[in-house]
Amino acid sequence: MSSHRTYADDLFPQEVMDSGTATPPQDYPSSTSSQSSHQHYLESANSRIHVGWVTSPYEAKEELDTAISGHCSRLGEAKYTFVAFPVGGVVRGFWKPVEGAKNEPPAIQLPDVQLANNLWETYVTGRTSPWIDCDSEDPKFAEISEESLITELNYIAYMGLNSMTIQLNRISSPRTAALFNKWVWTRNTRFTMWIQLPSSVEQCLDFDPQSTPKNMDIWTIWANFRQGCYNFSGVYLQAMLRIAGDLPDEFVDTKRVDRWKAEPLGGFVVETDVYATDRNGMASLSSAHISFLRQLWSSDDLRILVDPKTDTFLYNVTLKAEYALALRQAVRDVNYKSSESSTTSLAVSEYKDVLQAPLQPLSENLDSSVYNVFEQDKIKYDAYGDAVMGVLKELGADGRKEIVIYLLGGGRGPISSPNNPTKVNVPRNGPVTIGVYIHGTTILRAEKDYNTKFRQKGDHLKVKLYIVEKNANAIITLRYMNHRTWRRRVTIIESDMRRLPEIARKMNYHQPDLIVSELLGSIGDNELSPECLDGVTDFLKPETISIPQKYISYVAPIMSNHIHQTIRAQSIPYLARGLPSHGRLQPELNGEGAWVQLYPQGDIINNMDQIYVVFLSKYISLSRQTKEMFTFQHPNFQHSTNERSAFIEFPIDRNTDIMGFAGYFDLHLYKNVILSTVPETHTPGMMSWFPALIPLREQLRADDGDTVALKINRKVDQGGVWYEWSAQLKKPNGEIITTPIQNPNGESYYMRM
Repeated sequence: MSSHRTYADDLFPQEVMDSGTATPPQDYPSSTSSQSSHQHYLESANSRIHVGWVTSPYEAKEELDTAISGHCSRLGEAKYTFVAFPVGGVVRGFWKPVEGAKNEPPAIQLPDVQLANNLWETYVTGRTSPWIDCDSEDPKFAEISEESLITELNYIAYMGLNSMTIQLNRISSPRTAALFNKWVWTRNTRFTMWIQLPSSVEQCLDFDPQSTPKNMDIWTIWANFRQGCYNFSGVYLQAMLRIAGDLPDEFVDTKRVDRWKAEPLGGFVVETDVYATDRNGMASLSSAHISFLRQLWSSDDLRILVDPKTDTFLYNVTLKAEYALALRQAVRDVNYKSSESSTTSLAVSEYKDVLQAPLQPLSENLDSSVYNVFEQDKIKYDAYGDAVMGVLKELGADGRKEIVIYLLGGGRGPISSPNNPTKVNVPRNGPVTIGVYIHGTTILRAEKDYNTKFRQKGDHLKVKLYIVEKNANAIITLRYMNHRTWRRRVTIIESDMRRLPEIARKMNYHQPDLIVSELLGSIGDNELSPECLDGVTDFLKPETISIPQKYISYVAPIMSNHIHQTIRAQSIPYLARGLPSHGRLQPELNGEGAWVQLYPQGDIINNMDQIYVVFLSKYISLSRQTKEMFTFQHPNFQHSTNERSAFIEFPIDRNTDIMGFAGYFDLHLYKNVILSTVPETHTPGMMSWFPALIPLREQLRADDGDTVALKINRKVDQGGVWYEWSAQLKKPNGEIITTPIQNPNGESYYMRM
């Protein structure tokens, strides 16, 4: 018997059909090495968490420029992994211009040959001279600063450094931003640029209590600079937050701190005046500073720079090491705990912030691997089984002997029978697939369970099951399973479900008491479930029940510079230029005999005018709650139109850049059986749907107190369905800013019927 087992037996185990039971899950003990692993994780903080030292005027001796190797070695002994060193040398770096003088800065005096290239790359971050001020009110000094900054950037590129840092000392730095904008976009040289921000608005050189806007904050300073660089890639242009003894309000207010989770954050510059002395006489951080660091410590790839503000470290030989130790202790376990709590049976981490096009199963056939992913979700299919059981219980109460069920869009049949093997974590051996079958209640299992509970005297209720599937490839699987596992109980109909009324009348098929479908996208209706189910309405009885009965889409504005950049940066490889777009136009044969997909609206607009599916990671929601968008109910006996229009408003409670809207939905299967991807009501453990993303072409700057609205229309014609959307920003003074209508006439995103 075992020699005839196939992969299908794992997909749909025979013993469930025979006995109504499956091999129960086994309880595995937790790893005995978990405690030692945690201890090792903490002890590895020195190598995992990179703390650097900012070379300061207190230690700046001229000979240091030619003795950087010893400087790095001494810092290494104090457990520092890199140093921010003046790229022109300490003589140039700490030169002080004299007002009214000619002011010619010293030449660069940092020879590159004193370290091997790989050591410069690994241990040294180039620091531009602190006196450079391209936005100085003195036009001559601003000009000198620009020339000097270009010289130093050129030298950083010459030395092959992997990173550099510059300190912003002003609220507004348009000339500095313009210089960087030209550099990053026109030079074929790439290194990470850490933009150090002021520790507070009040510390800025151009701060004026009378004229500076009351809502000005550090984030706005960064966002304006980033915008001045045309939002260049966050891989290379990153913010560094400066932490001083007194934290500004925006570093304490959680909702304002959260904005940095949606920005390209490179790390932190910690001034030494933040440290206190603990009861053991060691340098320590306050709970407020620790909380701020931990809240934003999203990855051990972040960097921390220690910036000395006094010369105390020259006289206390252990102080440098204590500074670094206190920082590592503050954040060393953050990512260990987050990784422990985020384990799921699907490896979703690889999908973080990855743009995916929504499926179009009505116009395109899915392949086996896609079905396999869908079938992994035990939670979803358990809920479907509960819903079917609820219908059987209600309809069977009148004593009937048969119920007719149509499964519409059956795929490979997961709702008809038990699901795939699940993956469990086995100690020492890692994740493996074992014989623990997901015995989720399904249509045929629900029949068996119902009869066991409610028809014990033998007067059994029988389910007459029809499966409708248009994918000719999946039909092969369905027929095989019907023969091997379902005992030929199922009538399989190879057809688009919209032709079902015609076929059923011709073949004299029974009308359904219940129709079951799972045709839903990330905002419910975006895989054309309404159009598909409306196609079978004329075949239904007036009392036919639908699973699902209703689904509602929801949206919320979000902030994510990273995802906005990712969408804009998409490009089409040469060998993919003939692939059909997601819009209305189709590929054409050009004069050279090549198939080419044209984008008359332009590549960037084409990218921005589509709806995506994304496992959102580097983002924050800008609303305390999602709000309803569209609602669909089934069966649609009234033949109501599937066109929709919504205008959804959200108050904004912080300065921000709105990149678009995240979309979710909840699914009312039957009565109180509900599945949800909405953050506030998300079904625990369910992973079938990632959020949808409705982007704006340009990030929309909003201030605390503004109101943003999404205006979105769902439109239908003979060929398909599409959405058109725009945003409206309303200021407290009544001013209204409206963005362009996106995806007009479905030119970039069109769901074919």
